[in-house]
Amino acid sequence: MDFLDPKNERRSRVRLLVGYCLVALAIGIATLILLYWSYGYNVNREGDVTQSGLLFVSSQPNGASIYLNKVRYAANTNTRVVTPAGRYTLKISKAGYRDWQRPVVVAGGDVQHFDYPFLFPTNLSSSSAGTIGAEPSFMTQSPDNRWLLMDEPAKSGSFTVYDLKDPAKPVAAEITLPAASFTSSSGAEAWHEIEWAGDNRHVLLQHDFTTAVGLQHEYILLDRDAPDNSVNLTATLKLAPTESVGLYNGRINQFYAYDTTAQTLRRLNGSNGAELSILAHVLAFKMYGSDKVLYVTNVSPTGKTTPGKVSVVLQTGQQTITLQTLPLASSGSYVLDLAQYSGDWYVAVAASTDSTVYVYKNPQSQHAESPDAYPAPWRRLLLQDPSYIAFSNDGQFLLTESGQDFITYDLENIAQYHYHATQAIDQPQAHAGWINSDQLAYTSGGKLTVFDYDYRNQQTLVTAAPGFLPAFSGDASYLYVIRSNASGTDLTSTSLIVKQ
Repeated sequence: MDFLDPKNERRSRVRLLVGYCLVALAIGIATLILLYWSYGYNVNREGDVTQSGLLFVSSQPNGASIYLNKVRYAANTNTRVVTPAGRYTLKISKAGYRDWQRPVVVAGGDVQHFDYPFLFPTNLSSSSAGTIGAEPSFMTQSPDNRWLLMDEPAKSGSFTVYDLKDPAKPVAAEITLPAASFTSSSGAEAWHEIEWAGDNRHVLLQHDFTTAVGLQHEYILLDRDAPDNSVNLTATLKLAPTESVGLYNGRINQFYAYDTTAQTLRRLNGSNGAELSILAHVLAFKMYGSDKVLYVTNVSPTGKTTPGKVSVVLQTGQQTITLQTLPLASSGSYVLDLAQYSGDWYVAVAASTDSTVYVYKNPQSQHAESPDAYPAPWRRLLLQDPSYIAFSNDGQFLLTESGQDFITYDLENIAQYHYHATQAIDQPQAHAGWINSDQLAYTSGGKLTVFDYDYRNQQTLVTAAPGFLPAFSGDASYLYVIRSNASGTDLTSTSLIVKQ
């Protein structure tokens, strides 16, 4: 019986051990091959080892052809493209649409995402979605993109709301505020949007009106669904004439009030106007969420003052940190914003009389080297007299603007783009605006102009009145703009989908 023979037993063990070793070696080699493949390594037809990069390419609409240096890729958008390292011109093309393209540098093992290319039809066909009459003071779109709201200048306290549930056939309805909820004007009046609440139902409006005393203003919280429940916040919160109001964290039960004369920033209970907290010596501010306030003050929280300088302070909950000093400027001459992207917090601040925009990354977690030191800026963007700062909708890009000079900074890919817009911005627009997470827009020469964050793929679209950002349906299949002409003012609807 062989299994009782010690020599045969040893041979069996050796064979079994060798088998295990060979299996382990095969697994190890396969794992190594997969690892190198994941980093883009391949063997070409000549037997040379090359390293490729990976591009994820999408488009709106999808199903578009992809070209790399004029060579068509096998698959259409939305797909992933594996290509050898090198420099390419990436072009996305679809019949009936304008091409989108940009230069791309692919490194070995690189992974890049191009999720934002928007293809506009070659020929744009527009039609009236509704006659407005006189040009409204404002047009605003709800955060969920379903509702468009504008005032009716000929009817004080009346508004038109468009339901975009069916983008091809917007449904218009007139809503009117109760007469007791706002002040009747004896002369010129106008309405302005401040912000939407997070419920997509309430919108905070500023009403400018004229009385015997002169031009005044008040704040109305409009209930789009039940206008009779709208509230005059100036009366309810007992606001001073020098106070402006905003929604606290998008809620309709808490507010903040900023007094330009007293330079105080108060948080108020919406039901009774009780003061919940207050900051003094505030020259400018920006709020985010329920626990972050970024503000400029001429009296530092530490009591430290510098002649001719103001302090930029970030308050997170009970933690307060002074980020930077800026040159003392006139009231309203500070620009600031903050956003969260990919788990990190970013803060951008500048004085409009300065030449530097300071950008901080997670400043609340930094520790200064000494009590008199400030956290080090993550980036310094050199722009003379910056007048506007805004993060994109998803926080990836920071826009800084001074007239027609732009700097956009890509927080994910650590890239800066500095350019001068060749198309003049029509008045009364003060700056361009984000229309999504990757594109900017403004009206130039009476036409809507859009371009990517880096000023590529500039497109001149439809006739549009200046001072109104365009609106898009939730599925981006329709574009809506205000258009004024000799016969009146319309809300214009433009299809962005070409029927094949």
